[in-house]
Amino acid sequence: MDLKNKVIILTGAARIGLDVAQGLKSNGAKLAVTYFTSKPDLGDDVLYVQANLSKEADAKKVVAETKKKFGQIDGLVYMAANYPNQPWKTLTEKDWDSTMNTIAKSAFLMSKAAADEMVEGKIIHIADWSVLNQPYKDYLPYNVAKSAVIGLTKSLAKELAPKIAVNAIAPGPILKPANLSDEDNLEALKNTPLGKWGGAHEITKAVLYLLDTDFVTGQILYVDGGRSIA
Repeated sequence: MDLKNKVIILTGAARIGLDVAQGLKSNGAKLAVTYFTSKPDLGDDVLYVQANLSKEADAKKVVAETKKKFGQIDGLVYMAANYPNQPWKTLTEKDWDSTMNTIAKSAFLMSKAAADEMVEGKIIHIADWSVLNQPYKDYLPYNVAKSAVIGLTKSLAKELAPKIAVNAIAPGPILKPANLSDEDNLEALKNTPLGKWGGAHEITKAVLYLLDTDFVTGQILYVDGGRSIA
């Protein structure tokens, strides 16, 4: 899909999402960007929609406002998520519901709302390299929610074929956390075959590839420096 003048909904334009947004714009896409609390600044040509995407009405509002402004929807890049540390001893039903709603339920609601208005198009979700094979301790709801996103991606690919392709990106060590100790940094690099942090633009390149290709659907693209095979 040539992105020039194509309309893409991007959920989440902070950190990695900011690089993705800039990559989409530089390739000629028209953007609708959602935010929950902090409105990004990507220029006056971008449509900004405040929304709680775990609410069906808000997901539909994003789609309706996008279609009203641009007249069409050609793609969805779903990046909104949280990453809460939730140890087993203090884990509650509220923690579970909050994380599942923010990650898995929201991805479904936004995908459903967008797909129902697409004639043809692409949907991209963000998964995680670790959740199926090496889930992190103390992140149980997150691990399950991101696993659900993988299942959602594959199921939607069947439901929406042949007009809409659905894929996911599973990032690995992309951005080095600001508070990461030298010891933990060395450990992360040791366990990553390519021996480095990828940087946000590696995710942008993956997004652009999945929007461009017309013969890939139902796939999970690992962008992890080989971490998943280490």
